[in-house]
Amino acid sequence: MYGGATVDAAVEGLLPGDPSFALVPALAAAVIVALLILLGPAMPRSVLATLGPIGVVLIGLALAGTPGAGDGAVLYVWPVLWSAFFFGRRGAVGILLWIGLVHAVVLLSLPAVSSYPGRWLDVMVSSTVVAIVVLTLVARNDELLEELAEQARTDALTGLLNRRGFEERAAVELARSRREQSWMAVVAFDLDYFKRINDEWGHDVGDHVLVRTGQVLIEHAREFDVVARFGGEEFVVMLPGADPRAAHAFAERVRDALASAATGGLPSVRTSAGILARVAPGQLEPLLHGADSALYEAKRAGRDRVIMVEHPPELGVALGARL
Repeated sequence: MYGGATVDAAVEGLLPGDPSFALVPALAAAVIVALLILLGPAMPRSVLATLGPIGVVLIGLALAGTPGAGDGAVLYVWPVLWSAFFFGRRGAVGILLWIGLVHAVVLLSLPAVSSYPGRWLDVMVSSTVVAIVVLTLVARNDELLEELAEQARTDALTGLLNRRGFEERAAVELARSRREQSWMAVVAFDLDYFKRINDEWGHDVGDHVLVRTGQVLIEHAREFDVVARFGGEEFVVMLPGADPRAAHAFAERVRDALASAATGGLPSVRTSAGILARVAPGQLEPLLHGADSALYEAKRAGRDRVIMVEHPPELGVALGARL
């Protein structure tokens, strides 16, 4: 903004036939450019917020020092863009009020022939329209970014969290578990012989089975449980506050529901599950590794069962006890 004003003043000074203009605002803009180059990254946000109002004052001084009804008022658009984009609605309202005041003072200082009310109205309407457009675009951009972020955290097929979304939610729940010194359980599910379903029924049916599995998990989970699909036929559920007995009961309910009579023309499925439960666990990865270890033990033991480990692998104690 200030660099553009400096260049504009320099070019106008070289153009033949242009009226003389106030030199002080141009020099001030050049000084501010130098300061921003040297100190800009270190400046606090509160200082950067003043750049818009300062720019308005410099533009007003330039207009007051330029004879005739010129078109320099278009420069007010720059501080409006700056304040509305970086400081939101409050910045936009503040800069518009400041422009209204400064420009009114400028017009009152000019000869009557150059200070008719329409000049003030033109500036205010134009600046307001620019502020509204900027705020609208920023809001839409924020919505788009939020939507993209949500998509990045969500499994497209089942609507459950993906691994990234699971890890973000899990970090919050783990922090709460450490604060409250409460139980935390992770249950890893893997559909048994899922490849056979794809081979015998087709991939479309396989996809519907995965969707149904996600629905069963949601139906049996609590509102604050964290349910995710990690990929393929593997699902993971974090159960805040669940001790080993509660986690095992949840896994068995899910296993029974999936093995019940087929619904909607879909085949019933069997699932294996592995559980690790601890009090106030420190990290997520040991929980996941422990639950995976138990899951693979369930697979090796013949599938269609729930296995629990009482300690994560890094502690050197892995108990594969079928419950």
